Amino acid sequence: MIRTASITILLAVCVIIAAGCASVGKLATEQAGYPEAQVDARGLFVENCARCHGQDGHAKTFHGRLLGAQNLADPFWRALVWPDDIVHAIRTGPGLMPAFGNKLSPAEIAALASYVQTIPPSPE
Repeated sequence: MIRTASITILLAVCVIIAAGCASVGKLATEQAGYPEAQVDARGLFVENCARCHGQDGHAKTFHGRLLGAQNLADPFWRALVWPDDIVHAIRTGPGLMPAFGNKLSPAEIAALASYVQTIPPSPE
């Protein structure tokens, strides 16, 4: 009985946290009609991604650790991922990451994917 209640509470907390990550901020709404070159990708990252992935992309945040967010600066991950993979991940939301395909414009997603590729890799 206590175990079932604990699991239910943990699941509820995860859903609440994931829902908070899935909300779209003011900047994303303002830039929805911008072409990719005019999108403030760093601002979008801070607004939509940093809660889990961290300001520096290392995913060393409470939400990142709790949800298993990808360390975007991990050299091994960076060697395996292609730009289209990043776009797809932002659009569809792998694992517990929320999907942003219906929340960000294609230009915002492309700019955000390009920004992710500029995050410096961690020293190995």
